[in-house]
Amino acid sequence: MNRLFSNLLIVLLLSPLAVAQAPGHSPSRDLEVTDEGATQLDKIGAMVDRELEFVDERGYPYTLKQLFPGKHPVVLMMGYYSCPSMCGQVLDAAFYALGKTDLQPGKDYRILSVSIDPAETPEIAANRKGVFLPRLMKTGGDDAWHLLVGDPKNTKALADQVGFQFYWTEAIRQFAHPPSLIFLTPEGKVSRVIVNTYFEPEDVRLALVEASEGTLGTFWDNVKLNCLTFDPRTNTYSLAAMTLMRIGGAITVIVLVVMIWIMIRRERGKGRSKASNSSATGLPDSATSPAG
Repeated sequence: MNRLFSNLLIVLLLSPLAVAQAPGHSPSRDLEVTDEGATQLDKIGAMVDRELEFVDERGYPYTLKQLFPGKHPVVLMMGYYSCPSMCGQVLDAAFYALGKTDLQPGKDYRILSVSIDPAETPEIAANRKGVFLPRLMKTGGDDAWHLLVGDPKNTKALADQVGFQFYWTEAIRQFAHPPSLIFLTPEGKVSRVIVNTYFEPEDVRLALVEASEGTLGTFWDNVKLNCLTFDPRTNTYSLAAMTLMRIGGAITVIVLVVMIWIMIRRERGKGRSKASNSSATGLPDSATSPAG
C-alpha cells in the first residue's frame, strides 16, 4: 500500500509539470487573412532592424535603436494616419483594451505607430496623436507613444520583418492592409500578433506579459500563459485540448491520492485503536475474545 501511495505521489508531482510545459506558445501558422496581398504573416521570433530610420511626430529623426533593446515590451501598430476607417478602429480598440488593464504606458510598455504612407508628414502624425491620445485613458501615454513617418524603403523593410503585408488600391485610393497589433519584446523580437478590429483587455495584457519575457505579470499571469494557448482563429488565449487532458489527468491523480491517503489513515487508526485496547486490559487481543 505504501509503495502504491509513493508511486501515485510521484505521478501527481509530475502531472502539473506536464501541464506547465504544454505547447501553448508555439508559433501560430494560420493568422487571419483580411484581403489578398493584405495579410498578417506569421513572423513570431523575427527581429526588427534596429538601424531603420524614421521621423517622429515632433519632426525629429528616430531610429528603432532608441527603443531596442530597451526595458519594456512594445505594441506596434502599422497603418496610416489619414486612413478613413480601419486604422482608426484598430487604434481605438487597442487604446480601449490597454486602458482596461492595470499596466501603465511608459512604466510597463511602449506604443509605436508607423505610417505605411510615404506622403504623410510629422504634422499629420502629431494631429493623429492629439486626437487619439485622450482615448488611452492612461497617464504617461504622451511620452510612451511614438508616431513615425518615413521613406518607403525603411517602412517596407519594417513591414516585411514583422509580416505586415499591404498595398495601394488605385481604384479606391486607399491602402489595403491587415488590422493587427504586433507585440515586440524589449529586444525587438516579434512575440505575439493579434489580428482584429476589437481586442479583449485580458488578451492584450497576457500578450504584453508574454512579450515582457518575465519583467511583467503576476504569478497567476504566468500560470495562465503556461496553461493557455493563443488561438489565431479566435484571436484569444484559450485552453488547448491537450492541456485540458493533462489538467483532467492531474485532477484524477489528485482524487486517487486523496482516497488512498484516507484509506491508509483509517487502517492506521484501526491499528492504534486495537493496540490501545490491548494495553488497557493487559491481555493480548486473543485473550479478550470470548471463549468458543
